[in-house]
Amino acid sequence: MRGSNVYKIVYFFPQVLSIAIVALLFQFAYNPNSGALNSFLDAVGLDSVRPEWLGDPRLALWCVMAVMVWSNVGFYVVLFSAGMSSIPRDFYEAALLDGANRVQTFFRITLPLLWDTVQTGWVYMGIMALDSFAVVQIMTVGPGGPDYSTEVLSFYLYTKAFRDGQAGYATTLGVALLIVTLLFAGVVLKLGRRERLEY
Repeated sequence: MRGSNVYKIVYFFPQVLSIAIVALLFQFAYNPNSGALNSFLDAVGLDSVRPEWLGDPRLALWCVMAVMVWSNVGFYVVLFSAGMSSIPRDFYEAALLDGANRVQTFFRITLPLLWDTVQTGWVYMGIMALDSFAVVQIMTVGPGGPDYSTEVLSFYLYTKAFRDGQAGYATTLGVALLIVTLLFAGVVLKLGRRERLEY
């Protein structure tokens, strides 16, 4: 695609920033009084909407998830770009000569040859979802946001260990988190196992 290198740089840029910086930037953007999002809504005449964002229990988790997706999408762009660049162009040229369209080439050539990369991406995505402590700790107020709506397991572990002083319970939670992560990775790799394609 024309300008694909520019797109890669734009998508990868959040990966260069520290997650703490990203969380602080979005905390300011979500500020209900002086944040960029509500200022934009005021500018376009939707000042009657003005959500509380991180202060609303229905929206807080979605706001945190949006930040996590935005900050990590660059990694997957690089991961899949590297995988796609390793696929020989001859396969696509042969498919084009045989009359295959874009959908057919994606499901018959691209996806099968990228399947190992897809599995790796799923495993990384699961680990990222299970370990979202930094974003929740920096962006949300109080223990786990409003009405505990953003309390994830890693943040719950932190509060039990350092706020409540229950080190044994927190250690048990940490081991449970490790087991859940390993089980998730094992299930993804097991269910996604396919015959390896060589080219």
